[in-house]
Amino acid sequence: MQQGPKTISVSEAADLCAVGRTTVGYWIRSKKLTANRRGKKYEIPIQNLLYFLKANGEQIPAQLETENLNGPVFKAFQNCWDYYQDNSHGANCNQCIVFKNALKVCFSARNNGKLNCRLECEKCNYYREAYYPRVQFIYQFDLAAAIVKDLYFWAVNPAMADLCEFPAQQMVGTGIERIIHPRSLEKVISFVKRKALGDSTTRSECCITIKNHRVDGMQTKCSVFLLKEPQGAFLVMAAPDQHHHPVAKMPSFSTH
Repeated sequence: MQQGPKTISVSEAADLCAVGRTTVGYWIRSKKLTANRRGKKYEIPIQNLLYFLKANGEQIPAQLETENLNGPVFKAFQNCWDYYQDNSHGANCNQCIVFKNALKVCFSARNNGKLNCRLECEKCNYYREAYYPRVQFIYQFDLAAAIVKDLYFWAVNPAMADLCEFPAQQMVGTGIERIIHPRSLEKVISFVKRKALGDSTTRSECCITIKNHRVDGMQTKCSVFLLKEPQGAFLVMAAPDQHHHPVAKMPSFSTH
């Protein structure tokens, strides 16, 4: 499970930025700086403070210069019920299975009948702010591409939705078992586990069968890359195997 981000108090943020507590409070109240309310106090993820300062061209405090600022800086992940706590959309969050089970990734429960939220992820402000910035690069690819984490799709580009013959607006939060043919599923799960554990003997290319309108599915070539951000996620790029003729036996992943 993903660990929570390092947080600091309003007073600590004010000291780091050499401003008053009221200034930091204004940043939070105006939604410029994202913080989590805990009772009457706020906790500010350091990642969010870095994002705010960098986005506004402010000087990064010396105490935070050890953070990786060479690449893009994203907001820290926030629970959806915290995000919507001051919004009418969050009025029924406490009745939702996501809140009751403290699920970190709300859309992983989208196929559960007890999910209160009926927004499509691509139209949800929470998804657009928390997840989309991390995965939007896949929309630059002409090839079918997807981000997969914990065996759920986090994002797919139009080419991947077309390849899978699955409605694009429903793929975010869909488990891989709804896309991958049963005869390939066990191999895929084993492959993902080995890659996640850093097994260097596992190649990044593989062939799997995906479900579609064909009875036997579609044989597909995939390239899989472990990403640094989102941590533990995979970039999957796929294309039909034009040279394959359907057979009963599925080729195994190569491990050497």
